Amino acid sequence: LLGCASTDERATTPPGLETRPLTLASIRSPSAYAQITSIRPVSRTRAGSGLVQYGKRLLLAQDDAYMLVWLDPSTTPVRTQFVALAGDPGPLPKAKKPDFEAATLLPDGRLLVMGSGSAPTRRSFVLLDPQTGKFVLADAGPVYDAGAQALGGKLNIEGVIPERDGLILFNRGSSAGDNAVIGVALRVDAPTTVEVKGLTRWHLGEVQGFSHPVALAFTDATRGPDGQLWYLAAAEDTPDAISDGQVVGAVIGVLGAESGSWTPILEPDGTPSVRKFEG
Repeated sequence: LLGCASTDERATTPPGLETRPLTLASIRSPSAYAQITSIRPVSRTRAGSGLVQYGKRLLLAQDDAYMLVWLDPSTTPVRTQFVALAGDPGPLPKAKKPDFEAATLLPDGRLLVMGSGSAPTRRSFVLLDPQTGKFVLADAGPVYDAGAQALGGKLNIEGVIPERDGLILFNRGSSAGDNAVIGVALRVDAPTTVEVKGLTRWHLGEVQGFSHPVALAFTDATRGPDGQLWYLAAAEDTPDAISDGQVVGAVIGVLGAESGSWTPILEPDGTPSVRKFEG
């Protein structure tokens, strides 16, 4: 496990949201690793921007369509069931896509899917009841406004974890920084009143690219059975958090109160993967 740490940027952090300086991980294990064991295509899908487990099924969020997909990972080929969220559930151009990037299981059994918030069309919540199939597609502008104000820049939410009184949001940074974990208090059913409880900026480290090192940035997160926060991150060579670029590495890691660490994701042949894992 390789270390990572938060960036101490008190001068740029809004009052009341002091960034905590964290240390490198003190525990390193050369035997820890993450390696791909199987690869199976999923028909009629184009992206896997968000992924959440519900029972034996997985709910997949695509970033370019108002369409969610239930997956049965026990089948080959992978069995799919589509959930249309709007009149035209087909692929949309980048300027119009909802950019669903984060998904999680809420304590009440419903599933939450979030837009990234990186553009006006990307500020929606989807609340899906997996028992009935009913869903609500709602504007969550106040959530993104509060997060952007706390961050002091544009949001690009890639991961979400539920808390008793709100959500933990994982903001994807770029080579300029702004990887951040943001805690917000709100009611997901009516996300109009939002309170930012805390913000921690993270420097996750770098992966050597073809000509220069490339910073790692969050692409998803979840809470493990031990309560720790686990995350995915990719090293994508791009000048900002929205533009696409060449991926030169991907990692899986854990964040704690005093430390953070990661290990590279390997291909089946043992070479470092350059896939952009997002769920």
